Amino acid sequence: MAEQPTNKEKLAQEKRDLARRARRLAQAQLDPDRSRLTRFAAELEQEAEALQRSDASISLPPVAAPFQPVHQQQVQQQSVASDSPQPTGM
Repeated sequence: MAEQPTNKEKLAQEKRDLARRARRLAQAQLDPDRSRLTRFAAELEQEAEALQRSDASISLPPVAAPFQPVHQQQVQQQSVASDSPQPTGM
């Protein structure tokens, strides 16, 4: 049976995945953005390596419950004056 990855390993893998995406995106960008994305990818790789080398365990925040919009019933208010016909030309 496969062993579940630890939070530290999972976070390191997510950082590496993000670094790959940043490098792929950098290929389609002009120089200022390309340089910034490439640096960001390198920083993510360094953080992932540091996480895997560290002995400290980390705990990821719990996954938030999906947003459930609150449905409110709208009440239409009608004024008595608007229901009665308006006299014209008196």
